[in-house]
Formats: sequence, C-alpha cells, structure tokens
Amino acid sequence: MTRGPGRALRLARLREQLIDRPRGVGELARSQGVTRRTIERDLQTLRDEMGVPVEVDDQHRYSIESAPSLLNDVEALATYSAVRLLLHTGIGEQHYRSSMTKLARQLPEPARSTLLNSVEKLRSAPRDRVLDQVAQAWFQRRVLRCRYRSQGRPKPVKRDLEIYFFELNRDNHEPYVLAYDRTERKKILVLKLARMSDVRLLDETYEVPDDFDADELLGNAFGIVVGEEVWVTLRVSAEAAPRMREMTGAGLVIEGDTPDGGIIARRRGTLDDTGRALELMPWILGWGGNIEVLDPPEVRQSIAEALRRAASLYHGA
Repeated sequence: MTRGPGRALRLARLREQLIDRPRGVGELARSQGVTRRTIERDLQTLRDEMGVPVEVDDQHRYSIESAPSLLNDVEALATYSAVRLLLHTGIGEQHYRSSMTKLARQLPEPARSTLLNSVEKLRSAPRDRVLDQVAQAWFQRRVLRCRYRSQGRPKPVKRDLEIYFFELNRDNHEPYVLAYDRTERKKILVLKLARMSDVRLLDETYEVPDDFDADELLGNAFGIVVGEEVWVTLRVSAEAAPRMREMTGAGLVIEGDTPDGGIIARRRGTLDDTGRALELMPWILGWGGNIEVLDPPEVRQSIAEALRRAASLYHGA
C-alpha cells in the first residue's frame, strides 16, 4: 500500500502523540485537522500494517507504551530542570515546542507527563518568526536584517546583525542575542528579541571572531547587560538576611553581620552604556525596605530617586 507524504507525516505525528499520553479519537482528529474516520483508519494502519502496539483503555483512549528512560535520577532531574526553564520563556514556536517534547520523552514519570502537559499549553505568537529567523541566522552564519526598537528612541531603526551568541536572561528568562551591529554602532550589542521586527535573512555570511568569548563578556553581568563591572554594597535587614544567605553564585558575597541581626552583602552587576545599574535596580527595589544601598553613591542615588517617585504615587493614600 502506497502512502503519500501527507499521510506519512500524519502517521508519524500520530505515533508521537500516542507515545506522549492516552488520547481519544476526537482529540486526535482535532489536533491533526482531519475527520474521526481518518484517525480510525490511521490507527488501524499503525496496528495492522506497521505492527505498532497501539493499546486502548476502558475510556476508549489510545496509547503506545513508551521506552524506559535511559537517564539516571540526577540526569533526569537536570533535563527536567532545563525544560522547565525553557517553559518559563513562554515561547510557543512549533520547533521550540518540538524540541522540549523530545526532551520530555526521555524522562521517567511523573516528570514526563508533567512536562508534556505544560508544553501542550504553549501557544504560538507573532514573535515566533523572530526566534525562527534568529536561529537560522546564528546557525547558518547569515546576516540578520531587522528593525530594532531601542530604549530611549521614538522609532525602530534598521540594523544588520551578525549573531554571535543566544542567551536567556537569568532574571526574566526572555531571549537575547549578543550581535555585532554592522549598520551603526559597529560593536557587539546586547539585543532583545522582543524588540525586533521586520526580520529577514540576507545572503551575506560572516564568521564569529576567534577571540569572541560570550562567557567572558557575560561573566560579571547580573543578567544580560554587558558593560563595566560594579559591586553594590548593601545593608540587609534581619528579616531578609536568611533569604539573602540562601542565595548562591559568584556575584554575591556576604561580608558580615550587623548588630541588629542583619548582614552586609555585596552584589556584582554591570553598568549599561549610560552608566546605570539597569538590571540590578529592579532586583534591589524588589526587596523593598529590607535593603539599603550603601555604595556606590550613584546607585544609592538612583534607588533613592526611584523610591521617591514610587512614594509620590501613594501620597495621601
């Protein structure tokens, strides 16, 4: 029996869906965009012609038993954690979802079902095309042309970019790239995918410089901003000190205790092009009145101004 490419792809997808979890004929038909009768014929083909062990339960849901995981418990947890982080981006691009689904299938239960259920809830969005074009530009070493909306500029500007590195922000999990700007700045910039529009690939290619080291560039960053290193000294209240002590990483140093049960800590970050601790400030402000910036004076002043503006909104409340 000869099957066209359309049906062959549908059968392959059907098999993957049945491995993921039990599904009814109606759900399968809706997901494949075909009739119930077509799915019933496909199920019969899988069993009778292809020898796939399709099972049906008492709720008339079909499934295929998955192979056991080859990962040990720690490997499985590491893979699970990686997929959970990817889920936090909220990206629903089809290939992005497919990659997470494939990883989830390698895991034992209950991690497998938990992840697959979460991946299915992701939805496509307009930014998915940006992700697709950025991926092709990076892996194919092709120049990416886009319009980019920078902070402080009223309108997006055209940029021709050489993508050197892709990164998820450690704080908000949004995707960024380190890219060389051919058109205006003539330097490596940190660019947010959500601010790109009108993206397309050019025929021009490029090579990433041998001396480019993303880890070195991002090593002292709090999140994704590349710039001059800054250490901020903080007085942490007794209430917040236990939480601060639980935090780990090379960018945090506990200097000592204070008489009231608090601590003195130092947090590392970077300054942006305008000299602001752009990424550190929201983190500091998130601690409310439990943290006081002692040094450097510029960051202390920026925090004070931000708190004064916030307080003015609630004046008289």
